[in-house]
Amino acid sequence: MVLVLAHDPSLVAAAKAAIAELGGRPPLVLGSEAEVLRAVVASLTGFSHLILEDGDLPIDQSLIDAVAEASPAAVILLLTPEAALSEHGAFLRGLLGGTRLMAHDAKRASRNSNRLQAGLQGNSLLLRYQPIIHVRTRRLVMVEALARWRSEPVALTPVNFIPAMEQMGLSRPLAAAVTRIAAWDLSRMPGHSPIPVSVNLPAPELDKRDVVSWLGQQLKRSRFPRHRLMIELTETTPVRDLSRMARTLRRLKAAGHGVLLDDLLLDDPRKRLLRLDFAGIKLDRSLVQSLPKSARARNQVHAMAKRGLVMTAEGVSCPALFRTLRFLGVARAQGFLMGRPLPVAALPAWNDRWRSAQGLPSQGLKASR
Repeated sequence: MVLVLAHDPSLVAAAKAAIAELGGRPPLVLGSEAEVLRAVVASLTGFSHLILEDGDLPIDQSLIDAVAEASPAAVILLLTPEAALSEHGAFLRGLLGGTRLMAHDAKRASRNSNRLQAGLQGNSLLLRYQPIIHVRTRRLVMVEALARWRSEPVALTPVNFIPAMEQMGLSRPLAAAVTRIAAWDLSRMPGHSPIPVSVNLPAPELDKRDVVSWLGQQLKRSRFPRHRLMIELTETTPVRDLSRMARTLRRLKAAGHGVLLDDLLLDDPRKRLLRLDFAGIKLDRSLVQSLPKSARARNQVHAMAKRGLVMTAEGVSCPALFRTLRFLGVARAQGFLMGRPLPVAALPAWNDRWRSAQGLPSQGLKASR
C-alpha cells in the first residue's frame, strides 16, 4: 500500500500513474497529517511508501516517527509536483524502493548532505539501546546501539537515513558519532563497569587500516573500555577479500574489539565468512522466526551451535520462540519479548523490571560475564 499526502492534483496524478504502471494497488490519497496518522494506526499490514508534497510548510516530525514505528521499512518520498512529473523514471525507481532519499537536483542533494553532516555535529542523532540477554541465565549481556534521526528538515525513517548517509559518503562520520555517543551514555550508567555495547559498521569502513585508531579516538573522552565496544559487520556491502577481512578481524581483536557478523539468513551466501574469527553471529529475524516451522532452518542453526559459534537471535517476540532457541543451543536473544529499543535513561528501570520478572536478584545495571 502507498499513502499520498498531497494537495497538488499533478503530484497525485503522477503517483497514481506510476503505481498503476508498476501494477500496484491504487494509492490511498489523504488530505492532512491527522488522516495519515489514523491510516498508520489502522493499518494491519503496514505500507510500503509515504509520498509527501514538498511544500512551504515543514513536515511534522511526529508524523515521521509514527511512520517509522508502524512500518520500519517504508520509503518516504518528499516530492515537488514538478519533480514528480519531470523525473518520472526516478519517481518509479523510488516506488520500487531503490531510492531512499529523492534528491531531484544537485542543489537539493547538496543541502541534504550538509544538513546530515551538521546534524551529526549537533543533536539530530540520538541513540536507542536494545537489550541482549543470555538465553540460559536470562541475564543482560549487552545492548545494541540503534541510531535514530530527529532533524525536522530531513524526512527519513530510521531504516532509510542510514542508506542515504552511505550514498553521501557519510558512513564513517555516522559510525564515529554513534560510537562516541554510546560510549558517553554507557560510561555514566550505574554498575561496577560499563555494559558492553555493539555498533554497526559496513565492510568498507571496517577494512580501513586506521579503523582501530579512529574508534579509539571516539572512546577517549568517556574512557570507555575498548573491550566493551563490539562491532557489528553489516550486510550492506559484500566482503570479497577473505584474507583481508581475516587480517582486519585479528587487528581489531588485538585492540580489544570483538566483531559480530550481522543479519545471517537461511542459506546465506555469506556462510563462507563463518570460517573467519568472528566473536559471534547475529541471526536475522526472518531466520529466527522461521525456526518453529522450518526443519531446514533448525538444522542450520543447530549445526552452527555444534561448531561452537556464539549466536544472537534477533526478532525474538514470544516465549515459544525463546524456548526453541534454548533447545537449539543459541546463546543470546534480542527482541520485543525482552525489550524494545530504549533511551539510555530507561535502561535501569527496564533492568529492574526484567530481573524481577525472571526471579533474578536485584542489582545495578551491569552485564553478566
